[in-house]
Amino acid sequence: MIVLRELLANDGSIFVHLDQTMIFEIKLVMDEVFGRSQFGNFIARKKCNTKNYTRHSFGNISDHILFYTKSDDYVWHRQYDEWSDERLLEEYPYVDQASGRRYKKVPIHAPGIRHGETGKEWRGKLPPRGKHWQFTPSKLDALDAAGEIYWSPNGNPRRLVFFDPNKGIPAQDIWMQFKDAHNQNIQITGYPTEKNFELLTRLISATTNPGDLVLDCFSGSGTTLEAAARLGRRFIGIDVGLPAIEATLKRLQFGREPMGDFVGKRGKRSDKRISPLNQPTLF
Repeated sequence: MIVLRELLANDGSIFVHLDQTMIFEIKLVMDEVFGRSQFGNFIARKKCNTKNYTRHSFGNISDHILFYTKSDDYVWHRQYDEWSDERLLEEYPYVDQASGRRYKKVPIHAPGIRHGETGKEWRGKLPPRGKHWQFTPSKLDALDAAGEIYWSPNGNPRRLVFFDPNKGIPAQDIWMQFKDAHNQNIQITGYPTEKNFELLTRLISATTNPGDLVLDCFSGSGTTLEAAARLGRRFIGIDVGLPAIEATLKRLQFGREPMGDFVGKRGKRSDKRISPLNQPTLF
């Protein structure tokens, strides 16, 4: 960790992916090396489908990712999850009769007492006890004039937030969609500890810019390297195992294949494999 911190760019980030047997011990180490103030997230990932056999304990279907930065001035691109129909109806339960747009009603106050503009009276009302307005009275007037304030029958104001189809749901710290290979159509290399490709794509997209350098010092089958290359980032991969190096070179040259090809006939290469990178300079 000390060496990695020295190698890390000032605006860089580091992710450590572990299961429950060591994640808490390593967090203490990272707090010491990087500083507790540089801790970003403790991400929980659903790694597999529900287990029926649990050995006298709750089913272990999660692992974890620690996110730290070297400084407060780090590269960050907000990530979004797609809206499902079920989630949309739950989050935005109302429909505007005039426009047909879905919306939700949210409070316009927040916890904490303020003595400035946001703590003053607005439209004859003070913020609830122990709270303040989220906006200044002038901003609230503008929202009301734009038809974005809902007044309840007893005169309590709430803000109308309309659904924007161009944005997804801002990503949180529990990830359900990045499971390890679990069906016949997922493209894999067949390497035993292969990481989820979309998972690495998210991490790299969130914390790097095109042309940045990505290092994976336990690169395994090369998932990080492929994700970095496809996103236009440079990369360095390190591994001490010859099978890992062979798997990575094969991956970059021939691509990945649907999981079914690895659990069934191994002698045939599928025509449905994911396209290789076709960049000789990677070798």
